[in-house]
Amino acid sequence: MPSRQASIRHGLFHKQMTTTRTVGTFFSSGSSFSSGSSLSSSSSSPSLHLYSTVKDVAVVGGGLAGLSLAYHLLHESSNATTDIDHNVSETPFKITIYDKQSVGRGGASSVAGGLIHPLSPRGKLVHWGMEGLEATNHLVRVASQYQPDCVLRDCLYRVALTEKNANDLRETARQHSSFCTWMERDEILAEIGGDVQCQGGIKLFNGCQVIHVPTYLKGLWAACQATGRAEWKLMPLETDCIYDHSSHDIVVYAAGAGMLLGRDDESKQSDKLPKDVELPVELVRGQSVQFCGVDVENDWRQEAILGGKYVSPLPNNKVLVGATHEFKEVPLSEHEVYEEMKERSKLFASSFFDDVSDYTVTSGYRVQSRRGYLGRLPIAGMLDARKWIFTGLSSRGLLHHGIYGNILAKAILDSDGKDDIDMMQTHPHMDW
Repeated sequence: MPSRQASIRHGLFHKQMTTTRTVGTFFSSGSSFSSGSSLSSSSSSPSLHLYSTVKDVAVVGGGLAGLSLAYHLLHESSNATTDIDHNVSETPFKITIYDKQSVGRGGASSVAGGLIHPLSPRGKLVHWGMEGLEATNHLVRVASQYQPDCVLRDCLYRVALTEKNANDLRETARQHSSFCTWMERDEILAEIGGDVQCQGGIKLFNGCQVIHVPTYLKGLWAACQATGRAEWKLMPLETDCIYDHSSHDIVVYAAGAGMLLGRDDESKQSDKLPKDVELPVELVRGQSVQFCGVDVENDWRQEAILGGKYVSPLPNNKVLVGATHEFKEVPLSEHEVYEEMKERSKLFASSFFDDVSDYTVTSGYRVQSRRGYLGRLPIAGMLDARKWIFTGLSSRGLLHHGIYGNILAKAILDSDGKDDIDMMQTHPHMDW
């Protein structure tokens, strides 16, 4: 198999549209996204990956990508301790996650707004929007068994700030009535409250929701731990590279921006990609304003609002208004972030900037893939022997981490970690 770097150099990007697939095809036989089954449940019929020789996987990075992959590897390998002769293996499958922080801390995942929905900024259904929504909701249900407070709201709102925006969103509601409905201005203001200047908007429901991402990650990790086959190891800034360690069959890089920042610093290569690996991505810095001590009775009805930028509720009477999209090396100052968010959200979030003086600025980097014919999609697949990658979730991390994590987990186990050819043939748009 040619190296992924060679594929990039020769421009092997598939142009054809993928065949429409049902949600059930992304899980092994006998399970589905909506089953709510636990990690210990197994498929009703055997599949090839039950006999995989991959028994020990290191996942570098414990954010959305890393924990989704870990969960699905453990789920898909629930019967992998049985060999082809139905003998119980002496080596049970295990996962080791390496991260610089404890669960739910650090990285872009820990400062995400937590808004889950399948729409583009223009109100169009994104690629694998519904499949991704269902896959994510499955993981949220799993995490909620251990962290019930991870779900903050069971709906969110997108307001129309212009006449064209209103017409677009009316059409969105007409086409996707199963999860959104159009609301006239008075109707939507009665539900979201506050000083919102809009021409109506849509209410997103039926799986569209708001979660507290750090709490969700803790719940998903608890589900992994419940198998007794998962370990979290804090990785110091300066340590020997662990990726070629003989104790792991496969290593998956899932550390997001942490893999790319500071790659030239030889003393801090513990979570970095090898320098010869080239990815079709760019780093984007996102900064948001987090208001504290919000008067939830007078200032705001505690609902999540999208309107170019977003307002998202947080626990303990806090609210997040975000986010910037920064490509320059020098970040915006806290004052510049505050002023930009104030200007860009003034039609629906002005009350926070006018009335709440207690705030902090949160910051994180995300890896953004290049825009293709299906938009920006995650990067998942094989780098070389024993090394895989899962990154580039960008602003749709919550929507896409579940479905791509599941597909990648199955590819690793089905191929014994040797190649990703079957995955690319089944899902050609994933060939980055």
